[in-house]
Amino acid sequence: MLGKIFVEKANFPGQGEMLIFTAFQDTLKKDVFFKQLDLKTKGKLTKKIKLHDFKAKEGEMLTWEIDDFYKTIVMVGAGNSKDFNLAKWKNLLAGAFRAASSLKHKSATICYFDVLGKDYFEIGKKLTVSFHLSNYSFDFFKSKPDLKKQDRLAELKFLLYSPLSDKQAELEKGIELGGIISKGIYLTRNLVNQPASHLNPMTMQETALMIEKESKGKIKTEVFNETECKKLGMGAFLGVSQGSDTKPKFIILKTNNSRAKTKICLIGKSVTFDSGGLSLKPADYMDTMKMDMAGGAVVLGVFQILSQINEFNQDLQVFGLLPACENMPSGAALKPGDIVRALNGKTIEVLNTDAEGRLTLADALSYAEKYIKADYMIDVATLTGACAVALGLDIAGVFSNDEKFKKIFEKTATAAGEEFWPLPLYKPYKKRLKSNIADLKNIGGSRYGGAISAALFLAEFVNKSKWIHIDIAGPAFNTEEQHGVIPKGATGWGVETMFGILTEISPKN
Repeated sequence: MLGKIFVEKANFPGQGEMLIFTAFQDTLKKDVFFKQLDLKTKGKLTKKIKLHDFKAKEGEMLTWEIDDFYKTIVMVGAGNSKDFNLAKWKNLLAGAFRAASSLKHKSATICYFDVLGKDYFEIGKKLTVSFHLSNYSFDFFKSKPDLKKQDRLAELKFLLYSPLSDKQAELEKGIELGGIISKGIYLTRNLVNQPASHLNPMTMQETALMIEKESKGKIKTEVFNETECKKLGMGAFLGVSQGSDTKPKFIILKTNNSRAKTKICLIGKSVTFDSGGLSLKPADYMDTMKMDMAGGAVVLGVFQILSQINEFNQDLQVFGLLPACENMPSGAALKPGDIVRALNGKTIEVLNTDAEGRLTLADALSYAEKYIKADYMIDVATLTGACAVALGLDIAGVFSNDEKFKKIFEKTATAAGEEFWPLPLYKPYKKRLKSNIADLKNIGGSRYGGAISAALFLAEFVNKSKWIHIDIAGPAFNTEEQHGVIPKGATGWGVETMFGILTEISPKN
């Protein structure tokens, strides 16, 4: 993990490389700290603002190299103070941190301001996550000379006014957890960014075992091979994998507190490369299909966090399921029209081998209900292009069979700043999934409402558990320009939200 964060007590920032100041449209001219800065610069700051017509609109940024008490001042526009929240601050700061790196600064300073509120733990956490995620880059396959050219912010100072010095311990606890969460997101991003030449079901298994080892007894891992999956009756999962030379792995992680009153199961789609099978994808859609295991990577990221924290809710046992495989075309591959039988006994007519994620998840959901007897289940999957068409590339689609559970998700996702939109399990569309020769078809037969049809298919494998399905086909992988804490490539969407849900669930829910 790159960079360190320090909390220092001060009434006014002394000197350093870069000072980052958050400015609001409605309070800029009244802001006491701004007045102090303007006085310190002998009115030059006001002149600079007028020259560049800086209005402090959300996302607006003014960089001023003064080479005085600070070499650079960055003013980050945050819009109106009444619309401000810490999740928004996290993304706004990321742009300033990247500006610091582009100017080759190694250190930056931020001061506490009243609009941040009084949740000092959360302030520390958000500050840290922003700092680390803005520093992320995927360097695994770059040459050493290129690596030397990487300029990253190495140190961040957070100045806390002396009257608030009793809040330093709370801030530092938030900073500590923010660092652990960032490591989990780094792991997820690194896994998703790895090409299929370097990441497959075996390497996902190795990652799970590494997490177990580093947890020092907090996490246990179990892996079922192809033969064991066959004995369990995982015909849907094995159907997807049968065209590949790479053998499937059904990976199970769990926290080591089996006496917990409540069980929650996190299930991640883990197709390490999705060619579409014999229903082959067009070439333009295939070059990013290394990311079709992003759901599984999110689950591993969450368990990376759980492996590093010292205290966690002992009333909640957490399971992670990764049905890891490749979807490849070959003479042995699943053919359109074939029928597979899932672990719960339901038969599925496979009319499109590119609708494979729901087949792997069907067996994982069935396993969670039959063998784990989970009270709660969340599956996270790059499931349908239809969801990305409906919501765009920044927003996840969310389905649930339990309103109270969904509200817990909405609370944590909003706090994390991870965009989502609730979609309906619209029951009249279930008739699209009826097959003449099997219990279900794996596609709905219509170009409309594809994300809903896929969610309804998954719902056929959920009976008693409170369940949430998250379609991250859009936000899992960013093919456009970086923004906020989101880089190009793998985003790590869902790690912070999923971990947040674990802190909210209790037997009372």
